[in-house]
Amino acid sequence: MKILIPLKQVPDSTVRVKVAPDGKSVVTEGITWSISPYDEYAIEMALERKDADPSTVVAVVTVGPARSRDALRQALAMGCDEASLVTADNAAPLAVARALAKVVDEAKPDLVLCGKQASDDDQGFVGPALAEILGWPHVATITKVVPTDGGVELWREVEGGHEVWKAPLPALATVHKSEKEPRYPSLPGIMKAKKKEIPERALSALGVDATGPTWTVLSMEPPPVRGGGKILKDGDAKQIAQQLATALRDEAKVL
Repeated sequence: MKILIPLKQVPDSTVRVKVAPDGKSVVTEGITWSISPYDEYAIEMALERKDADPSTVVAVVTVGPARSRDALRQALAMGCDEASLVTADNAAPLAVARALAKVVDEAKPDLVLCGKQASDDDQGFVGPALAEILGWPHVATITKVVPTDGGVELWREVEGGHEVWKAPLPALATVHKSEKEPRYPSLPGIMKAKKKEIPERALSALGVDATGPTWTVLSMEPPPVRGGGKILKDGDAKQIAQQLATALRDEAKVL
C-alpha cells in the first residue's frame, strides 16, 4: 500500500503570534514553523501501518513557500519514505487542492490522508475539495484505518462509541487523531532525512492557476487579555463558598 499525506507548514502552536501593523496579517519574522498538528496525526497513522507492514510506502507533499521544505524534512525524519514540494506563495485553497490532485495522479497512492484542518486558518477545505476533484470516496475525521481485502475500514469516533466505514481503494480520509500521539523524529531519522532528495517544482509547472475563489481579511486583532485568577482562602468552607458565589455573580457575571 502507498499512502500520501498532504501537509501544511504553520506557525508552531507554542509561538505567540503578533498582528502586523497593517492589521490584516501576522508578523512572520522570528516565527518558528512546524507541521500542522492534525497533519502530524495523519503521518503517525500512516507510519503505524508501515510499522505493521514494512512494504507500506509513506509519502508526503506540500504546496507552499520554499520554507515548507523544513516541514518535509521533519516528516522524513519521523519515518516517511518520500517527500516532494510544490512551491507557491499565497495560493488560493482551491488552487492547492487542484495542485495536489495533479500530484496524486502522478504518484498513484492507494490512500490519501489529510489532517482534518490546518491550525492557522481552521478551514478544513483542502481535503474534501481534493476528494471531490479526484472523484474518490471520502470519510472525514477518522481516528483509525484498517486495511481489508480490496479496501479499508475507516473508524470515526462518535458520542458513545465509533462508526466503521468501509471504502474501496483508492480513497481519501481526513484525520482527527490517530490512536497514538505523533512520534518524534529520531536521531538516525534526522540524519537520513538530511540525505534524501526532495524534488521541487513551481505551481505553474503543474498547469495550475494560483488564483481562485478566496476571501478578504478585513481586520485581525489578538484575543482580549485574560485577567488573573483569584484564590479564596479566608474563612471556613461555608464562608469561602459564599465568597465564590458572590464573585461569580458580581465579578464574572455568570450567575
